[in-house]
Amino acid sequence: MVKAIVLIRCRAGTYKDVVRRLKELENVKLVFSSLGAYDVVSKIEAGSLSEIAKVVRAIRSFKNVSATETLVEVEGGS
Repeated sequence: MVKAIVLIRCRAGTYKDVVRRLKELENVKLVFSSLGAYDVVSKIEAGSLSEIAKVVRAIRSFKNVSATETLVEVEGGS
């Protein structure tokens, strides 16, 4: 299982819509809004790195997402 954290910047006033849409994605296991440089944090899990990339591309395609940063767990982490 590959795990990643996706940090998301949203267009002003749209984070609730982004959170709602993230919760609809199968590989998204945790979503919450945050204060600071990023508006939303999500944890995704998938069977491969290519599946993680597919989910991240889907997130980046949301009209209210302006930027993302993806942190992929390295082997041996828990």
